[in-house]
Parts: sequence; structure tokens; C-alpha cells
Amino acid sequence: MPLRPSLVIAGASGVIGRALIARAAPRWRVLVLTRTLDGREPPGTEAVAWNPRAARQNDHAQLKALASILDGTDAIVNLAGASIDGRFGPRHRRAIRESRVDATTTLVRAAELTFAPPRSWLQASAVGLYGDRGDELITEDAPPGNDLYLCEIGRAWEEAAAPAADITRLVVARLGVVFSRDAAAWRRLVLPVRLGVGGPLGSGQQWWPWIHAADLARALLFLIDPAVGTDPPSGVFNVVAPQPARQIRITRAIARALGRPAFVPVPAFALRLLLGRMADEVILPSTRVLPARLREAGFEFRFGAIEHAAQSLLKRHTPTA
Repeated sequence: MPLRPSLVIAGASGVIGRALIARAAPRWRVLVLTRTLDGREPPGTEAVAWNPRAARQNDHAQLKALASILDGTDAIVNLAGASIDGRFGPRHRRAIRESRVDATTTLVRAAELTFAPPRSWLQASAVGLYGDRGDELITEDAPPGNDLYLCEIGRAWEEAAAPAADITRLVVARLGVVFSRDAAAWRRLVLPVRLGVGGPLGSGQQWWPWIHAADLARALLFLIDPAVGTDPPSGVFNVVAPQPARQIRITRAIARALGRPAFVPVPAFALRLLLGRMADEVILPSTRVLPARLREAGFEFRFGAIEHAAQSLLKRHTPTA
């Protein structure tokens, strides 16, 4: 029986990591890097302690220990970084940036010390890098924006990972908003609709690049799969659903799935009062992103339209005929 391919995941505790582990565990040997070994690691995985700031601290012993873990692995997926959920004050912005850059730099430095570097490296990024682009159709060829703090974060995150391309096959996955039952973003959209007060946020016409968690996990494994063939993909991929949707369409899809109304607006000024700078960084920008390279590579989405995704995520609440 052939050995299962080995997969190392940094940042496995979030929504993306959990979805990826659930999909990968039956076929891959999954090792998760965690700052604290507390017995709460995902089932079906092996947990290894690490220090994401080892490179910043010049902790050579930690870097060598991490290198021994990465040595000879089939793939590494780097999702590590502080949540963007918050008001984007100075301390929060610093945590968002430093957590991503520090963890990525540590992984790169450790991989450079290995005798056999990971065969594939999937580096998380985000479509927030493109900024607020209105109705412009955005593919991987579009330049980054410079109008949002998340643009700066995306550039710094990808620049920190860039040296990995010198030692392995580097894939940069620019992720959209992930929808799953346990995702905070999804729950916050569903709750007002369930209470009968859902509706447009700001104008409601802003494009939100989204993806169902099941498609996300499949796409990430598709991009790193060692059996993908003789010409495996590399470079930047937008990992979003093929049908971007305006915010109000997403809310209305949820409303139809729940059999509830969705006509109560929340104006932009109210969002800014409630959420601070997060409103202008996450809720109000319009980013109409397409997964051009992912589709060209042959990936097939199961949840291409938001209506289908909403029915899937809310089906236990959908009235029967």
C-alpha cells in the first residue's frame, strides 16, 4: 500500500483550515502547526508545536526544529495570520500584518534549511489585495490596489512568501469571503435575515467575491495535489466562486432559503459607527473577482451561484413542500 502524501498546515484552527482538514484527512497524513499543544487539535491530524515568530527572533533552534518537520513533505499550506475581524485600530492593523509576515518568513527560513524542501507550497493571500474596484472585472492579471489597508497586507504577505519559489513550486491563493455554517461572516449575514431585518449594507450594490467552504477545500487540494500531472500549476490563483455576487443578491439568496424578507437597509454611516474602519475595509468595497486561472486549470465548482450555496448551507432550515 503506497504511503499517504504528507501535508503540513499552518493556521489550521480557522474556518479554512478546518474545511481543508476535513477534506484532506482521509487521503493525506496531516500535520498541523500550533503554538500550544493543548489536546484540542483537529481529529485525524498530528499536532506539532512551533513559534511563528522564530525568524523575527532569530531563534535558530526553533527554525532547525521546524525544518526537520518540513523536510521531505509533499505540501505545505500556510494560512497563518490573525483574524481581520475587528475595528481596524492601530493595534489590530499591526497584528494583522505582523502575524502574517512573521509566520510566513519563519516558514520560508525553515524550508530553506531542509535537505528536501516541500514539493508544493500553497500560500494564502486575499482578494482584498485588489482594493475597491467598482464594477471592474478582475482576474489574476489585475494589479494590486493601493486604496485600502488590506491591499498593503496582501502585498506584504505575498512578498514574504516569494522566496519559497526558489526552492519549491509556489502557489498563491487569493481567497474570497468563505461561506460555511461555522464561518463568522456567514452567521452575521444569516442572523439579521432570520430576525427579519436583513437587507442592503450600504448601497448593497458592491461586489463580494465569495466561495463555499467545500469548494475552497477542494480547490486548495487541487492546486497542491502531487498527482495533478506533469505540468502542475504555480503562481497566483483567485480562489473565489465563478459568479461573484452583489451584497444584496447574497442577502436575498439567504432570505429565499429561509423564507424571510430582506428589505431593511443599513446605511454606510451606521456601518461605520458599528464596525469602525472595518466597514470601509471589508463591507463597503466592491471587488468583482473571477477565478480565471483556476477554471483554465480544469477545476470544476460545485457551488458556482450564491443561490445554490445558500440552499446548501441553510438546507436544514429550508421549508419542505
